Amino acid sequence: AYIECVSFEDNTYGMHRSEHDTGTQNIMETRDMACQTEWKKPRCALSQYVPRTLPQPVLDKINESKDLAKFVASACPRFKLALQQNEIMDVFADDYNDLVDVDGVFGNKADNNLKEYQSFTDLEFSKNKTIAQIAWHPSVKGIVAVTYTEKLKYDDRVDLSSRILMTPSLILIWGFSDPIHPQLVLEAPEDIYCFKFNPTDPNIVAAGCINGQVVMWDISQYESRLRNHKNSGARANKTRGDMFDVEYQRSPVVHYAAVSSIDSSHKMAVMGLIWLPDTIEVARMGVPVENKAQASCQLCTVGIDGNVMFWDIRLQKSASTGLGGLGGGGGGKKEDKSAGDKVSSIPATFSHLDLQWKPINVVPLTKLTGPGLHPGVTMSISQSLQNIKGRMQNLVQGNHPHPPHQLFH
Repeated sequence: AYIECVSFEDNTYGMHRSEHDTGTQNIMETRDMACQTEWKKPRCALSQYVPRTLPQPVLDKINESKDLAKFVASACPRFKLALQQNEIMDVFADDYNDLVDVDGVFGNKADNNLKEYQSFTDLEFSKNKTIAQIAWHPSVKGIVAVTYTEKLKYDDRVDLSSRILMTPSLILIWGFSDPIHPQLVLEAPEDIYCFKFNPTDPNIVAAGCINGQVVMWDISQYESRLRNHKNSGARANKTRGDMFDVEYQRSPVVHYAAVSSIDSSHKMAVMGLIWLPDTIEVARMGVPVENKAQASCQLCTVGIDGNVMFWDIRLQKSASTGLGGLGGGGGGKKEDKSAGDKVSSIPATFSHLDLQWKPINVVPLTKLTGPGLHPGVTMSISQSLQNIKGRMQNLVQGNHPHPPHQLFH
C-alpha cells in the first residue's frame, strides 16, 4: 500500500530572498627585481705626491732676494684684508639655508642688528604714560629731553578731566650718566605734544600744549648741572648706599617762565612747533626780513584748529622803551614779593609774556576746495644758504619779497 502526499502552500512558513553587493578587481602580478653593475676595472681612490725640495743654498738665495721681499710687501695688505673678512663673515655659509632659518629673521631674539643701549625709567613721572616727542640737547652731549602724555583717548580724557588736572604734565630731561633720576623736570600747565630747544640759546625751551597754549622755560640757572652731568658735584661722589637718599633722588622741578594767553592761542592741540632760523624773522605785516640780531627770537606753531601762528619772544615797544633781547629783564610786570618760594624762583626772563603773550601773525590753512581749514599735524623749514642770500639781496634792493608760505612748508 502507499500514501500520496500532495504539495500544498503552508501559510506558517515564508522565505525571503536577500540581495548582496559584491565586487571583484583584477590587478597585475607584481614582482621585485634588482640589478647591479659589475665593477670590472678597479682604480685607486687615493693618491700621494712627494713634495719637491730645493737645496739649502737655493732656498737661502730665494729668501734673501728682493723679488720675494717686494712680493710679500705687496701681498701683505691684501692678506690682512682677507683675514679680516674671514673674521667678519663666513665665506662658507650657505645663503639658501639661511633664508629658511627662523632665527635669522629681522626682529627676533637672536637679531643683533639693533640693540638697546640704555633705557630711562621714572616710576613717579613716566609710569603708565606714552611718549609724545623726544629731542636731543643742541649743545650738550648725552642729554635728551622726553615729554610724556596720558595714555587716553579723547572720550576717556573728557570723562577723567578732573583726575588729569591733578596729574602734573612734565618734560623730563635725562642724562646718560643716571638712567633712573632725571636731571631736570620741566613743569607744564597741560600735556605737551611738541617742544623744541632754541637753536641759538639752548637754555630756552618752547612747547605746545594740548589746550592750544604755548609755554616757555628758562633753564639757564641749571646749565652747569647739565654740562657736568657725568661727574657733577654730589652725584659723582655718591656711593651705592647714598643712592637711596631722598635728597639724592630729588630732581629739580622747573616751573614754566611764560605761557601764552588762552584767548589768543590755538583753539585745539598744538601738534607742531619750530624755531625760525637766526637769519630771518617775520615782520608784523607777514613778510620775512633779515634778522640783524642773529638770534632765534621767533617761533612758529601749527595746531589741529587749522591755524599757523608766529610768536615773538622779545620785549616789544609797547611794554618797554625799546626792543629788548631774548629776555625781558625788569621791563615786564612787577614781581610780587609776597609770592611763594616756587614762584619767586622763576626767572624773570619772560615775565613780560606770561599770560599776555599773543601771536604776531596768524595764517589759516584754508582748503582749496570747499569751506573749512586743514588740521595741521607737523611742520618743517627747508632753506639753503644761496636762497637766503638771494632773498636778502632782494630785500636790500627794494624788490618784493616772497610771502612766508613760500619759505616754510
